[in-house]
Amino acid sequence: MDGGQSISTVTLQMLNSLIDTQTRLRDAAETRWASAREAMFNLARLIAADWLEQKQHEKGGLEAIRMEELSRVVYQRISELYAVSIIPEVGLLQQATQHNQDLVHERDELLLRCEKFGQENLRLQAEIERMQTYNKRLSIQNEKLKNNPPTGEMPSNNLCVPSWFNTWAASTGFERQSFVIRLIGDTGIARRPEIVKAIANKFSIDSTSGAVSNVISRLKEMGFITIEDTTGTGNGAPPQVLALDRLGETAYIFLTQKLPAENEYHSVRSAHSTDAHTLLVLKAATILEAEGYEIVSKGEINIPMSDGRISSPDILARKNGREIHVEVERDVNKGDSEARARKWQNAFDAGQGWLYVFCETEEVQKKLIQEINRALASESRLQRANTLMTNLEVIKAGKRHADGSIWVSQKHPVNPK
Repeated sequence: MDGGQSISTVTLQMLNSLIDTQTRLRDAAETRWASAREAMFNLARLIAADWLEQKQHEKGGLEAIRMEELSRVVYQRISELYAVSIIPEVGLLQQATQHNQDLVHERDELLLRCEKFGQENLRLQAEIERMQTYNKRLSIQNEKLKNNPPTGEMPSNNLCVPSWFNTWAASTGFERQSFVIRLIGDTGIARRPEIVKAIANKFSIDSTSGAVSNVISRLKEMGFITIEDTTGTGNGAPPQVLALDRLGETAYIFLTQKLPAENEYHSVRSAHSTDAHTLLVLKAATILEAEGYEIVSKGEINIPMSDGRISSPDILARKNGREIHVEVERDVNKGDSEARARKWQNAFDAGQGWLYVFCETEEVQKKLIQEINRALASESRLQRANTLMTNLEVIKAGKRHADGSIWVSQKHPVNPK
């Protein structure tokens, strides 16, 4: 069509129709998202009313709750409901059944809405996928809900021990197998190398022998645990991660009369970019705990700053009343250099001039010093920075700073104010 030819009325009508259709599709997608969020809140009001009441009085109220956080709380509460569903409470059976039907109804509505989203709104897709994952796990557990969960430990005299547990307890492999279930349930540990080491130390056997592998393999065969491969560690075969399956969680309850701890890997995986980075964060957290630090978070907390920026430290730790923000690094020069510079500037400002960096290797540590110095050159941050660094290699070699800490590289202002 040349510049002098006018657009026909039919063409204009078609364009207007297309625009109207796109607008309605967008509005419909946003409406369904809002309905799905409201459905999740309705589900939370049934099983986590106390938590919602607490969040309502915090800054931002209910509107500030992220869907990921809401989904996680709902899943945790329903997991508790499932864990005690094995306790026969005949007197409350009718009430519990009705409660279960309400939860199933809410779950089905939420699943139906999520399935209809598809590709209509790409901006919402990431949240929707997380919700679908949680809902699949909820649907399995809701089928057996019978009663509201008690908190804390469950009295052993209320537990009706099934025959399979007694048969397992009488088997020859029970001592080692139950040790692993207790270990995972007590601590949430997931990394296979650490679990192997614990088995070997407990029973004084070679960690490379088939005896240790047989314990883990047998637990998987019996349905007590799941084993998941990880990717991208860069050094040899990526380690596997273990988790209690539903039968393993039930066995742990009978062994200890309490609910299992949250899995260390699955609870923080979504906060990190790769499997390998998640595993390095867990290693760093274990080392810091051994050094007397209390681990507050492992990447799942975002810290808002006064000017609206967000700092997301890989580890938030506390020792002697002082909180530190730790960045865990496997590589340098990753991605957008400007984004990397903002990361270090945010970390510096959130840490009030203190930077703690935990590296995988000494080579990475040396290269990161240059990257950090460039990032902090603006606004005189570099002159005011306290930068403390360490890496796995020097820690494994037993090296320490002169002050006795693991932070082998320390740079402080020449004339601190």
